[in-house]
Amino acid sequence: MGGGQMGSGVGSGYSSITSFSFYHSRLSAYISGRMQPLQSRTAVVSLLTIILLATGCAGPQAAHRSTAVHTGYAYAFLSKRAERVQEKNLQRARRMYARARTHYVKAFEAGLAQLEERHPGFDLSLMKNPGEAIAMTTYEDVPLLYWTAAALGSAIGLSKDRPDMLIRTVQIGALAHRVTELQPDYMDGAAFELLMIYEASRPGMMGGSIKLAKHYYEQALAYSKGESAGLFVSYGEAICVQEQDREQFKAMMKKALSVKKGGVMNRMAKRRARWLLKRMDDLFL
Repeated sequence: MGGGQMGSGVGSGYSSITSFSFYHSRLSAYISGRMQPLQSRTAVVSLLTIILLATGCAGPQAAHRSTAVHTGYAYAFLSKRAERVQEKNLQRARRMYARARTHYVKAFEAGLAQLEERHPGFDLSLMKNPGEAIAMTTYEDVPLLYWTAAALGSAIGLSKDRPDMLIRTVQIGALAHRVTELQPDYMDGAAFELLMIYEASRPGMMGGSIKLAKHYYEQALAYSKGESAGLFVSYGEAICVQEQDREQFKAMMKKALSVKKGGVMNRMAKRRARWLLKRMDDLFL
């Protein structure tokens, strides 16, 4: 959230309910801490495949599949785990971050290539005039636009030493904005959450706005109906830490932990919320 496992999973389709239940239970064990990461990696990759299939990342029309797979793997297995690992082994964490960046960049490049194939001239236009580029896109491009934006944002977050990536920062906003124009309810308003993080992470001198970030949070909250634990965690990390609002941060983590809706993503978000609550003294002065 071995490439061979992923490839075979997509090929077989994972249409069996029995298979889904099995892998879901295995991943739940990993998330709850009852299974070690190396023991459950195959199960997680297989479940990631099932999730992608269930959300439309399957078949010849799912152009965003490669982008979603690389992004999901880097997020679930590398970048977020690296944050925990660095507390005990900084060198290992750096290697994990480097691998995560490689996957995020591959994800972005795959998405960009698909958009270029659909709309010749898109890549060059995105560099010169993002507004002109996204105007080429249509409703059918929404999943590709979202995952390409998410991959780019994640890649830039780990590419402070890569001017060729940093120069693309404004493209995150352009791609995500287009999703909100074409299908604002896509994945329960996920593009609004992405825009919230985008606005909060940019300095004011570069056009970032905490006020606008909070507006996007409200939009994401409306579309997710308060059932996304990850949204509350993202708000806490992106906005509360920046504003050094310790009490609001704690409240957001508690909101995340109180979400009743189940699901793999909410379990992962709750696990992160618990970890962040233990690290509050490192996050706030």
